[in-house]
Amino acid sequence: MRRGLALTFVLLAGACRVGKDYEPPEPHVPDTFAEAEGTASEHAGEARWWTAFGDPVLDDLVHRALASNLDLAIAAQRVREARAAVRIVGGPARVSADLRGAAVRQEESTSVSGGEFVPEDAAADYSLGFDANWELDLFGRTARAVEASEAERDSLIEAGRGALLVVLAEVARNYIEMRGIEAEERLLERELASQRETIVLVASRARAGLESESALERARALAASTEASLPPLALRRANRVHALAVLLGEWPGELARTLEPAPDSPLPSAPDVIASGLPVELLRRRPDLRQAERQLARASALSAQAVAELYPRLSLGAAFGWESEHLDDLFDANSLDWFVGPSFTTPLLHGGILRWVVRARDAQEEQARLSYERAVLEAMREVEDALVTWSRARARLPALEEARDAQRTALELARRRHEGGLEDYLGVLDGERGVLDSEDELVRGRVDIGIAAVALYKALGGGWEGVEDEAAALAAVREAD
Repeated sequence: MRRGLALTFVLLAGACRVGKDYEPPEPHVPDTFAEAEGTASEHAGEARWWTAFGDPVLDDLVHRALASNLDLAIAAQRVREARAAVRIVGGPARVSADLRGAAVRQEESTSVSGGEFVPEDAAADYSLGFDANWELDLFGRTARAVEASEAERDSLIEAGRGALLVVLAEVARNYIEMRGIEAEERLLERELASQRETIVLVASRARAGLESESALERARALAASTEASLPPLALRRANRVHALAVLLGEWPGELARTLEPAPDSPLPSAPDVIASGLPVELLRRRPDLRQAERQLARASALSAQAVAELYPRLSLGAAFGWESEHLDDLFDANSLDWFVGPSFTTPLLHGGILRWVVRARDAQEEQARLSYERAVLEAMREVEDALVTWSRARARLPALEEARDAQRTALELARRRHEGGLEDYLGVLDGERGVLDSEDELVRGRVDIGIAAVALYKALGGGWEGVEDEAAALAAVREAD
């Protein structure tokens, strides 16, 4: 009977939680993205979207970043710390027990006339025992603290996924920019070789009186300008390689040797179609939105915990042990000492501080709710921006190709007019400059498409699902726990 009553009391104590329970937000979002292409039922992007560029070097760099990126390692340790914090916060809800023991020798003295002190007989005390305590979570104070700690842990898990998404996007972006710079370098080097040959030809014709000195100086200026454009490109490429090295957790010099530009290194080709999916999917997929939702859950739990602080605390304590003045008699039956009993504390006069804490926690919860709503709006804006950037970058490419073809045709016509004696060589030089500029602009346009594709994949929040288990640091923490 007593056991049944005790069990009922414990169950009721654990079920009596005060404060409102957390309800996940359900923000209203549009049915489709305004700038989306394709059907609204399509799922967004791909789980391993970087493979759509068809570049094995990029695939290898991503794999190396997953294995060694230090930001991911830091995020993993934060998750590990948060998981330990959950256990720490939940500790008071379990029984705590301690072993105690003491051996004390004490000598007292009393004052007599004349100010002298006369020592009494020395006394000794020996004790050994066990203490236990269990604070009943009568109003859910500890349970709410555990909820808040678990929400913080989940928030850090989402932060780790967000870091993973950033690493994937940054590796792809820096690699595409590096390959674009290499394409510009090859174009300029090829044109510089041709321009130097032109200088020799024009100089020879100028000595024969067939070309003007002005044409020769223009040819030299064109070659010098092209040559001056190469060092800045080399600097930009080195910066991209160094950024990739940090993302891979490697020394910049070592990666630079393995990523030496090759004559046939292609510019990664972005996919023709990227499905945007539904806006509602964005709420479930983007790590930053998932993190903001978990922060709201944490604020809600802390608000409920503040309410629980207004109610009494109830504990069950017990002690069992032996105490004696003689060590030989310590474990005798007469030396046994024990007690079992409840205790409670309840707030009385705190100057209203506890209720002000409740108000502060409520305000923090509302801030978290508003922050979540703002994060949703920002995510929608990023996707819409990325979609319009992606579509406009692709729409611009045909015009750049047409401009390049027109410049080539104009150059060919200028050469024919020069050969027919209808125009001096300045027209040919202007045509060559026009072709170089249009081809350089075309390379940059293709790079812009690749970067826009990466930005769109990142805005859609995809990629972390397919490789979370491959991220070495994150996987190691999960296995350890």
